[in-house]
Amino acid sequence: MTKEIQAALCKYLSIKGHEHLCENFGHIVHEMDIASLSKSDMLLEFEVKISRSDFLADAKKGRTWKKFEMYSKPFGHEARCPNYFYYVCPENLISKYEIPLFAGLFYYNSDKEIVLIKSPKRIHRVPSKRVDILNKMLRMVSQRKYLGGTMLTYKNNLIKERYKKAEIQNVSTLMDEMCGVGEKNRN
Repeated sequence: MTKEIQAALCKYLSIKGHEHLCENFGHIVHEMDIASLSKSDMLLEFEVKISRSDFLADAKKGRTWKKFEMYSKPFGHEARCPNYFYYVCPENLISKYEIPLFAGLFYYNSDKEIVLIKSPKRIHRVPSKRVDILNKMLRMVSQRKYLGGTMLTYKNNLIKERYKKAEIQNVSTLMDEMCGVGEKNRN
C-alpha cells in the first residue's frame, strides 16, 4: 500500500505544480518517503504511514519530532532538515491532533484520492541548495533505473552475491570431502 500511496501523492503534487519529486530520497542522515523541492527552494518531506503501530512507534521515539523542533531554531545546520514536513496515511489512520504542531497531514481516501487535512508550519526559513538537491535526485533516479537501486544498494547486493557464491563453493567443497571425492582426486 505504501507504493500505491506514494504514486497517488506524486500525481497529486505534480498536478499542484511540484516540479521536482523523488521517492525514497536519501537526504543527509535519513530517507524521505517523498521529497519535493519547490520553486523557492523549500524542501518538503512526506512521510507515508500505513499502520497505527508504525506511526505510534515514531511518536514514542520522538526522535524525528525533536530533531525537527531543534532545526526550527537557527544555528547553521538547517540544510539537514526539510522546510516543511507532512504525514500521509490512509483516511482516519492518524488524527490531526496526534501529530506535532509543525507537521501537515494528508489522507489517502477510499476513492484513491489525496486530501489535505492540515497544512504544516514552516520548520525553518533557510532555502535548500537547489543544485545539490536536484543533482542528488537525478543521481538517485538514474541509479535506480540503471543499477536497480541506489549505488549503496547496488554495492551491497554485489557483496551479498559474492558471499552467497563463496558459501555455495564452501558447501560444495565440504560435501566433496564428506563423500570422499577429494581423496579420489588426490590418488
